[in-house]
Amino acid sequence: MSAATPGRPAIGPKVPINFPTGLLADIETGASLARLSRAAWVRRAAARALPEIFDGVLTSDDMFRFLNTAVRGADPDHEVDDVTIRRLLAAADHGTLAIQPFTTETLAIETAGWRRQLSFTTRSFVADGATIVLYQVAHGRIRYRQPDESGPEQHGEHTLYLDQRAARAWHQDLRKHLSLT
Repeated sequence: MSAATPGRPAIGPKVPINFPTGLLADIETGASLARLSRAAWVRRAAARALPEIFDGVLTSDDMFRFLNTAVRGADPDHEVDDVTIRRLLAAADHGTLAIQPFTTETLAIETAGWRRQLSFTTRSFVADGATIVLYQVAHGRIRYRQPDESGPEQHGEHTLYLDQRAARAWHQDLRKHLSLT
């Protein structure tokens, strides 16, 4: 009979990480404000920093949710048009819509009380053998739960473009506006 290890069961392999003193203090404050352990807070922050992943073939519900939650940007003439939307949804309905690996550039600022993030993502979809490239500009803000508050305040949105130049211009405008420069 083996003796049980005291404490909670392991979540996964232990990964030792060295943090600069100031960053560790910010993590401690963020974990305290979120009412999480330091390890849970770091796991949550790492998970949030990862891009969303669609595996293989996309369902029409996945694609519709992605397209339907997009907002209008600064240059609507270069955003995803109705023809492209119908083409993507039709391919998803037929089970032939696939997503290829994508690239994301992300800028983030985080303090003990809030986090702001801005990303530029290039996504390539294959719809019935043809490649469709969409450029996604996304930004979000989380104000962490403070003592005696029920939950964090969150805001996020993304804009989809067919034209890379227009997407880059919107990204740069948001970068200046959100003070992420």
